[in-house]
Amino acid sequence: MKPKAITFDFWGTLFTEGKAFLEKVMPARYEILLDALSEAGHPAEEHEVREAYRQAALAFEEAWKAGEHMSVYDRVVRIFALLGAPHDPGLIALTARKLEESSLLVDLEALPGVGALKELAKKYPLALVSDTGLTPGRLIREHLKRQGLDVFQAYSFSDETGYVKPKPEAFRVALEALGVAPEEALHVGDLPQTDIKGAFATGYPWAVQYVGLREVNGEIKPTAKIKDHRELLPLLQ
Repeated sequence: MKPKAITFDFWGTLFTEGKAFLEKVMPARYEILLDALSEAGHPAEEHEVREAYRQAALAFEEAWKAGEHMSVYDRVVRIFALLGAPHDPGLIALTARKLEESSLLVDLEALPGVGALKELAKKYPLALVSDTGLTPGRLIREHLKRQGLDVFQAYSFSDETGYVKPKPEAFRVALEALGVAPEEALHVGDLPQTDIKGAFATGYPWAVQYVGLREVNGEIKPTAKIKDHRELLPLLQ
């Protein structure tokens, strides 16, 4: 493999939320919603908020599978509607912002070999191509700074572009920012259906599947599989 640039997925490839995230961020998100519903004059019980949150998450997942990005604002709209709360655009926007910011309460968990990207960045332009959920692109950038991994020259986040993988447009946004053609690039990601399929559909000759967190099988076979990002170094020799 002799690429001129490398693009990476973020979630499940470079970082994961981890145990601390579940222990601290999730309770904070429920509290944010409980406070917002009280402010809307429609208080709810925590078990009701948890169920509405779960249903909104399922709706997000369905939209993602259909190739659409559901904003955090629209997710809060759905939660309010499920609980019968009045539609207050200002309060919904403020609540969405607070839910997003809650992701900064803890540091994300780096996956094996992520530090190798610092070495790769000395030789190749790097970009991120990532679908986003409750943590938008602006906060993923902040997490990268916290981790000392601010090594990317371009970004394509679904909340900023409106494009989700495997749509070629999601990849092209990053490649065009780098000034590199798809035929000259390598993509690294964990999901065959979005990362591997999307990269090949865009015109990448190489797509490496990262399996260091989990291995997801798919019909589209990757060029190679790695469990640690340091394995990229010999593959690129």
